[in-house]
Amino acid sequence: MEVRDRNPRSAKRYERLKMVVAGVDFASYLAVPLVVLLTGLSVGIRDVILGDVSANPVLGASVYAFGAVLFMAVLTLPLSWWSGFGLEHRFGLSRETFGGWLLDWLKGLGLRVVLTVLAVAGLYALLAYSGPYWWVWATVALCIVSLLMVLIFPVVLMPIFFKFEPLPDGELRDTLLEMAARVGTAVRGAYIWKLGEQTVKANAALAGWGRTRRIIISDTLLDNFDDAEVEVVIAHELGHQVNRDIARMFVLQVALIAVGMFVTDVALRFWADSFGLNGALDDIANLPLLALVLAVVSATTVPLVNTYSRRRETAADDFALEVTGKRDDFVSAMEKLGEVNLAVRDPHPIKEVLLYSHPSIGKRVRRAQQR
Repeated sequence: MEVRDRNPRSAKRYERLKMVVAGVDFASYLAVPLVVLLTGLSVGIRDVILGDVSANPVLGASVYAFGAVLFMAVLTLPLSWWSGFGLEHRFGLSRETFGGWLLDWLKGLGLRVVLTVLAVAGLYALLAYSGPYWWVWATVALCIVSLLMVLIFPVVLMPIFFKFEPLPDGELRDTLLEMAARVGTAVRGAYIWKLGEQTVKANAALAGWGRTRRIIISDTLLDNFDDAEVEVVIAHELGHQVNRDIARMFVLQVALIAVGMFVTDVALRFWADSFGLNGALDDIANLPLLALVLAVVSATTVPLVNTYSRRRETAADDFALEVTGKRDDFVSAMEKLGEVNLAVRDPHPIKEVLLYSHPSIGKRVRRAQQR
């Protein structure tokens, strides 16, 4: 595909198109469950599964979830292609072939199928056997799973999609590991994240938890940023650890999961006899209702989560500036990140409040310059 519109001035158009695709995608995940409920199709699916596959609600719900994930994946495949491949090439951000993109899409689908089926099986087991406070146990289970995901993310999940190799011995590696030790954060080494095979975008992170925590730096960041700029980027990531932002966000996540599960319980009870449902919470025909409620709850909490996230990102920026003392390098790193990732420097304030998990590049640069 021809590379076009790579000029950074295209950032607003790129963001706008990505948001349109995301909006249409989200709307489909609301519309399909609603249609399935209102037309009585979900009851028909339930009857087929329970009559021909298994009368066990947990196994039946798992089968239903398996089919639903595959159906939605195929339905939204054109949107996934346009967002993840078409637009990225149009704006000169992607280096991936269609075959490479398709393989990653299939990997993602496989992972999504496994995780969704396991989650649905767990939820319906609780609905069927744990009594009226199933949502409390569901909250506990989801929190444990969330912690496990953080633990295995860099060693199990990321290698499914990306290659990694140790950062070579040298001044940069020594500087980063020394800085981590100086601020009291134990890491299991520093690694190059081979992102450049897929995109020109740059990124870095402190991924994992405990024995799996490690510094990861994309090769695109190493290729386009000097060592001092890389240092301030990693200092920012270390700031999240020192400021206990992982724990802070986890507490917020626990609260939101609890709210989501409670609202789901209320919704299931309120509509237990609607849409042809049989009145039982573990009726597998209510799976679209469960998906619909969770999607709405998740969407309504996004602005709250983003507002808190921006505050923590600002604190991490301040930490990076304090630890390194490299204001000019921080500013140049932010400017470069905005350019290579085609980020809008100064988005509309309402858009930033509602949708941005990080402060805009313009705000981050101006705050640093004022220190």
